[in-house]
Amino acid sequence: MKFSEIMGQQRVVNALQRAVSTQRVAHAYLFEGVCGSGRRSTAMALVGSLFCQNPLAGDACGICNQCLKLANGNHPDLHLLSPLPDKRDINIEQVRTLQQALALRPFEAPRKACLIEPAERMGLNAANALLKTLEEPSGNTIIILISSKSDLLLSTIRSRCQELRFSPLDDDTIITLLQKQGVTTELANNIAPLADGSIEKATEILSSENIAQRDKLLSTLAMLDKGKIATVFDSAENIAADRETTTARLEIIISFIRDMLLMTNGFKDIANRQLYNELTTEIVRFKPESLMTALELALESLDAIRKNANPKLTIERFLLHYAELRS
Repeated sequence: MKFSEIMGQQRVVNALQRAVSTQRVAHAYLFEGVCGSGRRSTAMALVGSLFCQNPLAGDACGICNQCLKLANGNHPDLHLLSPLPDKRDINIEQVRTLQQALALRPFEAPRKACLIEPAERMGLNAANALLKTLEEPSGNTIIILISSKSDLLLSTIRSRCQELRFSPLDDDTIITLLQKQGVTTELANNIAPLADGSIEKATEILSSENIAQRDKLLSTLAMLDKGKIATVFDSAENIAADRETTTARLEIIISFIRDMLLMTNGFKDIANRQLYNELTTEIVRFKPESLMTALELALESLDAIRKNANPKLTIERFLLHYAELRS
């Protein structure tokens, strides 16, 4: 990855290229932003620019031996730190192993580099252990923390990193990136508004047939009738599943309600553009204030499921309220 290949984050890229060109690269960075906004690609571009044997204007050449090893994922001077496959958090033993590796001289590159992702998943002991490395940095080491929830990091860690914020990608950038993956223009135009500024989420939507799922979910909501309680429980059966799937479906429902709120205020540029006519039909069943209440209830239900509430019971309660508001 090269800086010239990063899309949608020109402000960050310009700042890093200036730092490389003037040899004023910080010993530690915190890349903060939504997943899929280009944080990891930019981190790899920064490492590439520092490892490259033939850099040009603060960017890697992409073809030298160092660049090729980075691209192939087998460079001995690049260390990646993430939770172990069967663990939720990065533990202190992982950090200590990293510290031992960083204490050694670089094998091939001018310096060693480490990417920690997601940085907010370091346990307290692990974070305190890393703090010592950040307080006494080696002159030939760069550490890049990647996080979507930097407020969960210790303030002492944040204060020792140069923080760069990554903006959510705009729709045009996501459309271009999807087209490079071979997605048709029409499908890319439908997916981009649903991606919340993340090419990662856009790709997930593409691979999970999320577009078709949205049509089905909206039809399920349209069938609700407070006078026929069976429609509520049938709909709950269709929507509720495991925690992850239920969460994803409820997020889609939230996007419907947000779009309807926008439409009642005269906005036509909504996320679910392909369902504009269907949403127009659904809107007439609501008063504007009822839509706001429905959104609040949906957000509360989403938070409850994330906090381990029973998905099916939570969806049933939400749909009962939704049916009442809808009538």
